[in-house]
Amino acid sequence: MAFHKKLLMLFSDTGGGHRSSACAVAHALHNRYGDRISVRLLDPLDHYAPWPFNRIDTLYPYMVRLGGVPWAVGYHISDRQSWVRAVTDACWPRVRRPVLSLVQDHPADAIVSCHPILNQVVARGLQQIRIRTRLIALVTDLATAHAFWFTPYVQLYLVPTEEVRRRAVASGIPPERVLVTGLPVGPQFVAAAQEDRLAVRQRLGLDPDRPVVLVVGGGEGMGPLHTLCHALANSGVQSSIVVITGRNERLRARLAGEDWPVPVQVEGFVQNMHEWMRAADILVSKAGPSTICEALVMGLPIILSGALPGQEVPNVDYVVRGGAGIWAPTPRDVVKAVRELLSPARDKLEQMAARARALACPDAAQRIAEILWEVTRER
Repeated sequence: MAFHKKLLMLFSDTGGGHRSSACAVAHALHNRYGDRISVRLLDPLDHYAPWPFNRIDTLYPYMVRLGGVPWAVGYHISDRQSWVRAVTDACWPRVRRPVLSLVQDHPADAIVSCHPILNQVVARGLQQIRIRTRLIALVTDLATAHAFWFTPYVQLYLVPTEEVRRRAVASGIPPERVLVTGLPVGPQFVAAAQEDRLAVRQRLGLDPDRPVVLVVGGGEGMGPLHTLCHALANSGVQSSIVVITGRNERLRARLAGEDWPVPVQVEGFVQNMHEWMRAADILVSKAGPSTICEALVMGLPIILSGALPGQEVPNVDYVVRGGAGIWAPTPRDVVKAVRELLSPARDKLEQMAARARALACPDAAQRIAEILWEVTRER
């Protein structure tokens, strides 16, 4: 018997890979179940939220500047269930009508929230209009989770690691409602991991015989990318450097206009990050969860050059303790780590690549898709 089920996946473009996780699961659902399930991807802050909530995505890059201090203060102050309830109560009169419109405009067998600030209000909206739609949270934090993720009215939590499962249970969520699935990554990363590295380098115009150091700063091109590139280029390490500046067009133009002592390729926002990762020997990045998990699937050793205070700091311990990366918070530390990994023997580089593959969860999106399919059938 064929079932046509409806699933609504909610996310927001405020860092953390919320969109990429939602897209990875949506692709897995379409690939496995075809027209038996329809999946709607929606950013409710963009389409429904009133001011100032509809400006959060544009404010995010400013909130994480100054070393992340403004973000860290807000994160730690709000990371308590009592504070979450108080904030939700205060905001509810302002957001009630848009939330009710959201759930009424998009009837679904299940709603999947991929962003913590959506859980509380969507749960309240479903309660008020008595819609028997299951609310599921797909937690996109890697090694910890903010209190905003957790509400007893979410029927199921899909979390990436055992560390997040423990945090959920400590926050009052019954253990049987928390499943460890891994963090989903796009199928293009899983496929690219099987490609020949030298062939990918040639396709991207890179010298196939030089090791490649990939430097990224997330979608917004955050962090000291300019300083890092100069430190690496002038370190004496013979490598090609690829720097991806994301939406930071000013930085892209600045780097592209400079003369470099080694081959440096500068890219802006790219749609083929999987190819750049496959071409690289080393990734230099801040500790964003999606970037980390994509690199793990690739078996790509990670040099973590920064971490946003709050949810990203535990990611550093997760990667380093797992043997897949090195913490290098200054440009000098980054150069030292690159020099060590690209030494003639390459023993440590190969060991870290193997540990990265061991930590990876390449089938996470497929597993989550199977769980969501069963949930919609059991509505």
